[in-house]
Amino acid sequence: MVTITFINKVPSTSSFAINLIKKKISKEGIVFAEHQTHGRGRYGNKWISKKGNMFCSIYKQVKSQKDILSAQFTSLRIVKNYLLQASVNRKLIEIKEPNDILIDKQKVCGILVESIKFKNKIFLIVGIGLNLVKAPKIKNYKTTYLNKYISRKITKLDFIKYLEKKIKNF
Repeated sequence: MVTITFINKVPSTSSFAINLIKKKISKEGIVFAEHQTHGRGRYGNKWISKKGNMFCSIYKQVKSQKDILSAQFTSLRIVKNYLLQASVNRKLIEIKEPNDILIDKQKVCGILVESIKFKNKIFLIVGIGLNLVKAPKIKNYKTTYLNKYISRKITKLDFIKYLEKKIKNF
């Protein structure tokens, strides 16, 4: 059974998910935070967590390391499909490998795939940061937010429901 955890404030949704696994509270689920104080990106970069945006981590037990490798591409495809369902113009959406999604050549989403081995089992943790309502200012590249490109505004709950249906695909 998928465990859904909502937290007001957390250092990192991925770190919280790892703790759930290690404390044997849950083997599969999604952690959402209203505010994230130390979100992580690739190579130790910080994910800037603007209030109102989406910060979540999907976690689950997998069979092998091969599942971890494929999770990166699966994650990007799942989020891209969500943007298409939200009516973002297909021509504006671009996957920037290995872990970003762009709208109109501006970063809207970052994905961090991690794994841990615990009690001889492999667990996948997929952190997703999606700019819903605000774009952080980042020196090296342009950013944007999803609700700028669609008429029906997306809420966090919309995205949560979508991910809950898709967790088996990760």
